[in-house]
Amino acid sequence: MAGVIITIPPSGDGYLYALNASTSTKLWSYNTGKDVFSSPAVANGVVYIGSLVHNVDALNASTGALLWSYTTGGAVGSSPAVANGVVYVGCSGGDRLYALTASTGAKLWSHAGAGGSSSPAVANGVVYVGSGNADALFALNARTGALLWSYTTGGTVYSSPAVANGMVYVSSGDGNVYAFGLK
Repeated sequence: MAGVIITIPPSGDGYLYALNASTSTKLWSYNTGKDVFSSPAVANGVVYIGSLVHNVDALNASTGALLWSYTTGGAVGSSPAVANGVVYVGCSGGDRLYALTASTGAKLWSHAGAGGSSSPAVANGVVYVGSGNADALFALNARTGALLWSYTTGGTVYSSPAVANGMVYVSSGDGNVYAFGLK
């Protein structure tokens, strides 16, 4: 997909657009059915996007054709993360994180209490995600969804964790940035 920009306009018209990067000419558009607050993820020729109509959609990156759609338990404000053939995305319904097979959209697992508006980060077989309801950072086994550990901060964790150099970083509504060493 070299030379293509996948974008959501600030007007909130419910569409996702693919534009030619050189000319800004529209290549295709996709109607999500409602506003989109997350950024799309693109992997292996597929665009993954969540929307406020409780869906995660997978689109052919070249044509915009719908490949599959998965209905979650709430609005999807989290940007999807794709790793090792799995799409990880959070929704506000129950502050839940979903793991979906990237090729089919089949649900592998979900974890209540972790997710919401925080976009997940995946590194070394672990999914890191913040929670708005629990005011916490969660570390989950990427394959099974099992809780490895969690840390309660003093405020809502809407930010997306960042993983670098053996550390995971996340900010909290309490005004602090937290850093955790990875084992």
